[in-house]
Amino acid sequence: MHLVTAQGQLLEHILDETYPIWHEGLTRQGYGQWNIAQTRTPFAKQGLERVALVDNDGALLSSAKRYRFAARLDGREVQLLGIGAVFTPPARRGRGYASTLIQQMIDQARADGAALAALFSEIGTGFYERLAFKPVPLDEVRLRVKLKGGSPAMLVRAGHEKDLPALSAMHDVRSAGSRFALQRDVSHIQFMLARKRLLAGLGPTGKRIVEFHCAEEGASAVAYVLASVDANGWTLLEAGDRDPAGARLGAMLQVLLAREPSVEPPPIRAWWPRQFQVPPQLEIVERRDAVDVLMMRALSDVSLPASADDVFYWRSDFF
Repeated sequence: MHLVTAQGQLLEHILDETYPIWHEGLTRQGYGQWNIAQTRTPFAKQGLERVALVDNDGALLSSAKRYRFAARLDGREVQLLGIGAVFTPPARRGRGYASTLIQQMIDQARADGAALAALFSEIGTGFYERLAFKPVPLDEVRLRVKLKGGSPAMLVRAGHEKDLPALSAMHDVRSAGSRFALQRDVSHIQFMLARKRLLAGLGPTGKRIVEFHCAEEGASAVAYVLASVDANGWTLLEAGDRDPAGARLGAMLQVLLAREPSVEPPPIRAWWPRQFQVPPQLEIVERRDAVDVLMMRALSDVSLPASADDVFYWRSDFF
């Protein structure tokens, strides 16, 4: 058994197998386009590939996505191995192939200098705990926007590529007090934004809408909102505000909801970092552990974050 980069017919086979699980409402053609288009972004050319564990005849045993992230842990920059979309064909299950795949990914990442490995589990924690991963709590919240007397007099415009350096800078400042956070440079943010837009664009018309808006002073973005909108309401994927109090972010959400004053405000859900102050125009009406469990494993002599107080993480960075 050995680990290879999935390309050509092997990649198409993996997409055929994984489509019924992770299609996100796309057609099989759209699912393939969505996955392949992501790999053509500047970030993915260095930081994302699909890998497969194959036997000596090249037959698929298990597969996963491999991400290479830059992160900050306890004030130092570290490399993070991200493991996503772990999949073993039904006929191959129960033989330890997924465990072997993950261990080989970890061995390669450790040899390359990675300090941490991380993944999100949709199947509980037991399987990955046996592989020495530990759950790291994240807060999933439901927000209410306080709407009184109409929206504030504030200009909110569509976000642009030129705004991404300002978004990166806001993230660096707001996450500085947390033990762990991803280092979100322009290419990273561009990748996460492109992934959401591709998913909306390749899906059925109107099924998903991506809202990316900024408020600016002079020519620079000083607050922003990135949200996914569907029939179930809004998912606040990430947000930022140069002001620590977040008042401009709160005012932006008031403006966006006031576009349809006759419609009942939709539910807004988010992963809300505890180090990110709740704007005065918002309130958290429900807080619980995130359904998709972040799990980490140390690959060097580092101390893992242990609570949601330690981690600054937005839903847009789910992998």
